[in-house]
Amino acid sequence: MGTILNLVYPEKSDIKFTVSKFPDGQQSLTITDNFAKHKEVKISSRLNSFSDLELILCATSALKNIEVENIHLYVPYFLGARSDRKFTDGGVNYLKDVICPIINSQNYKSVTVMDPHSDVLEACLNNYKKIDNISLVKQALTKIDNTNEAREKVHLVSPDAGALKKVFHVAEHFEIDKLIIASKHRDIKTGRITHTEVPGLPKLEMVNTKYGDSHFPPPTGEKYVIVDDICDGGRTFIELAKVILKERPKSYCGTEVYLIVTHGIFSAGFETLNQYFDKIYTTNSVKEIENELVEQINVFNN
Repeated sequence: MGTILNLVYPEKSDIKFTVSKFPDGQQSLTITDNFAKHKEVKISSRLNSFSDLELILCATSALKNIEVENIHLYVPYFLGARSDRKFTDGGVNYLKDVICPIINSQNYKSVTVMDPHSDVLEACLNNYKKIDNISLVKQALTKIDNTNEAREKVHLVSPDAGALKKVFHVAEHFEIDKLIIASKHRDIKTGRITHTEVPGLPKLEMVNTKYGDSHFPPPTGEKYVIVDDICDGGRTFIELAKVILKERPKSYCGTEVYLIVTHGIFSAGFETLNQYFDKIYTTNSVKEIENELVEQINVFNN
């Protein structure tokens, strides 16, 4: 895509514009340069809120007013992607009933989303295109350790059955044969995680020597890499890391625990995450993060 209207980094936008905000909260967008008409433009934006959606709609209208024929939308993180069904009687299916109809009404030539939470989005969104998480995972695994010998120590971890399809795709792509499928159990009334199970973790067992004493085997430097699409508060991943480190302690096994999530919300901050993870890899699809624990890749650079 040649011409980009970049709402995330206006200074890098091919099409120059200004944004106005009114006292009642309304936003408006005006294209300001001598715009040589293009037949095709991509709007690149975050979609975290209705404020973002409002600006996308304003940009779309401005482009249509100067007779741009084909408009594409690139929103790596899609608002409401986890609300993919009606959870209670009297409720709404947020994707199907609220967000997707608004996007569809704009008749974009394509709407590109990165590593969406649910396949329901594909059924609800017109001209949908998906980017998987392979590029992010590749960069993260390279940073974790890109040698073949070290890759043998990598255990990919699916945090639950819902993420298994994504994690299996990663395992297959990178030819990683150590795959662990965890499961979490919640209190139905509160929604809180009561316990997490990680079957398949190697048991830490003492070894006997020929002199009759016993000791733990030398550290193996195992690397447990949890992969998922979204981290909100992070409780699921913290509880999972706790179990891994309890069964395979750093002190005896040299265990390292990593988290790769495409969309990092991190609504509970990083204080607790710092206690359990060696590094977290994510994109800047939701926001820019300044924390030593987190390494981001820019998905708005083109």
